Amino acid sequence: MKRQVSIDREEQEALKARVREMVTVETTYERIRESLASLGFVAKEDKPALALWENREHELFVMVHMDSETGRLQDYEVKTFEEMEGFE
Repeated sequence: MKRQVSIDREEQEALKARVREMVTVETTYERIRESLASLGFVAKEDKPALALWENREHELFVMVHMDSETGRLQDYEVKTFEEMEGFE
């Protein structure tokens, strides 16, 4: 049986907003990686082509996709664990 942990939704949404802002401002994957780590995220897949990070405390996933030719951000998503159910 899963243990239910209460997540502060306001804190979760605030962190989602910080991640969205940070990802769109940082210019390299190295800077994005450093910023995510400083926000308490841990890499599940740490490759610029497709990086997956998670923050268990706030139940958030971040997916980052960098363009291999230009090194620029191609796409990203910030989702809650709840939003990601069924995708694992």
